Amino acid sequence: MKFEDAVATISTLTDLRRIAGAHVIDHRQLTEDELRNALVKVKPQYLHEETVRSNLEKALYKNPRNDLRVLSYVLLIDVLLDQYDFLLPSSLAEERVISFEQSIVNRSNEIELLDLAAGNRDADRYRDLDLYYFVLRVSWENEDVKSVDDVNLLRKLRARLNIAESDHRLLEAKLGKYPKPSNLPHTRTEIGEARRLLQSLGLLFSVRQDSDIDLDVIPEEIAVTVRRMIGIGVRSECYAQLMEYRPLRRKTHLIDVLTQVKVEFGRYDTIDTLVERVLRYVPASQAIASNSPRYGLNSDQLSAWCRQLNISPSGPMEERVARVIEHFDQLRPRLVAESDERESWYGFFEELASRDHELLRAQHVIDKDLEIEAKFEDATSYLFEELLNHTPLQQRGTARPDGLLSLQMNYLMWDNKSKESPVNLKDHVAQFDGYMNQADKPVPVFLVIGPGFTDDSEAEAIRYHAQHFDRNLVLITAKELKSLAEEWSSTANRQRDTGFNLGLLAATGRFNRGRLGKIT
Repeated sequence: MKFEDAVATISTLTDLRRIAGAHVIDHRQLTEDELRNALVKVKPQYLHEETVRSNLEKALYKNPRNDLRVLSYVLLIDVLLDQYDFLLPSSLAEERVISFEQSIVNRSNEIELLDLAAGNRDADRYRDLDLYYFVLRVSWENEDVKSVDDVNLLRKLRARLNIAESDHRLLEAKLGKYPKPSNLPHTRTEIGEARRLLQSLGLLFSVRQDSDIDLDVIPEEIAVTVRRMIGIGVRSECYAQLMEYRPLRRKTHLIDVLTQVKVEFGRYDTIDTLVERVLRYVPASQAIASNSPRYGLNSDQLSAWCRQLNISPSGPMEERVARVIEHFDQLRPRLVAESDERESWYGFFEELASRDHELLRAQHVIDKDLEIEAKFEDATSYLFEELLNHTPLQQRGTARPDGLLSLQMNYLMWDNKSKESPVNLKDHVAQFDGYMNQADKPVPVFLVIGPGFTDDSEAEAIRYHAQHFDRNLVLITAKELKSLAEEWSSTANRQRDTGFNLGLLAATGRFNRGRLGKIT
């Protein structure tokens, strides 16, 4: 959306005055029409590169409040700048912010410092990350607050050590400080405050077009400038599409690219792992080819690709690379309806729990009895991911629970027990205790999911809790868990697109929906 179009559709007079406050003199004395006319007249001031740079600095790095710095970066850079046309409905933008923040916490729980150095403890990269992690930890020691001076120091250190913003956030999450202390996500109210800050700086407009839906938008002219300053050449979805081109996925090419930009990779990394590292650390302009220094696709290969994309194959290599990137950046978002086979298994959630072999075979859910456990586990992952909006974490090793979720600075674990008779907790408590003992974070909630439980299982859970005050063994049937998930994901729940509060499950013994009260 162009600047003038955004000005014409700013949704409320309050938003109009706030946005005008950045550069319009006496904006409080003007009428609505006068404000819109004044904004158009001073458009060059909103688009001036040094003004945009200064306001970007104020929002992302110089604001004294850490929550506003974090939220401004996520809302402006990670969410809106990565959208086609740089706009989203405001409510959806808020959901994307919360989801993005949780994805950082989840990934921080899946990796170690060594993983960021491609598994090489002797590499310079590992030493640099270890040093940065130490300085980051020290910067948070003063009353759980990171000052603007700390932010500036860390920013300079990242530039010196070539540490990406994405790695910084992962390390901060591992300290329990991202997106805010205790890994708590920001609320919609807090996101609204960041939105108003960005409006006051003239970086984000709130508009309303042909419906009653408010939209967050970065005017196109401002978005182009911000992308150039941040070093973003293409939307993340389009970059991933670009990297599907077969010659770019050759291992020799990927290694060549990563070597040129000095990004660590493992000797035995797969193609997909190398591509992921390129997408995460390498600007699109450096992922294809270059003449100085020479690497990547040769001139003939690049020309052939340009012809395939129906763009000009002539000119210097750098110009052709730029045209390829521009081509992909202009692609509309893919509308792909992906089927998830776990959904069909979830439809037989209770039958998988009770091992109803006859029905499961008749409905072609299983061919062999051995499939029941795995499909029960996958159906549970589907329930948490799609209905309760919590992405299960990837786990290492084999001695592990069936599922693991981030719970602020802790974990929620679960284990599936499909049986033809009620589950007797006493038979499994040692197994669950071992899982929690091996965890690198506290596990205040451990869900045991089964068809039903023996009468003495609750007493066993209480006895365990008496020895481990910080752990709750929660006995929940498949029917109860499914009912809770469907209650949360129902259209009647306005919060269904956000994550269910897993802390509500932290009550030892048999699950009791009535104790939770109103959750929607």
